[in-house]
Amino acid sequence: MKKFIFALILVAFQGSWLFAAEQVTVKGELVDLVCYIDHAARGEKHMKCGRTCLNAGLPPGLKGEDGKLYIIVGEHKPIGKEAAKYADQKVTVKGKLVSADGYHLIEDAEIIP
Repeated sequence: MKKFIFALILVAFQGSWLFAAEQVTVKGELVDLVCYIDHAARGEKHMKCGRTCLNAGLPPGLKGEDGKLYIIVGEHKPIGKEAAKYADQKVTVKGKLVSADGYHLIEDAEIIP
């Protein structure tokens, strides 16, 4: 019985480790997620639209040099207006990485040009 209870405790705690955040620094291109996901819009030709969309409140993302796409947010608040000035440019983002269900989120993000 003690082994069974111990196994249940291990399983319960194992799930919480999936959501543990780690500090990261990721380089890549800052994108407007809606246009990027909808029609792969990015780069210099999309810069004006990206700034408009981010200023309007659409979510920013980072297309990392590692090939992953990250959602970026401030400290549990939107960061789009701050990110707008860097739309479709190469930047470095520092923050806490969490991943779930195939999505990657950098929270408490600091954008470095």
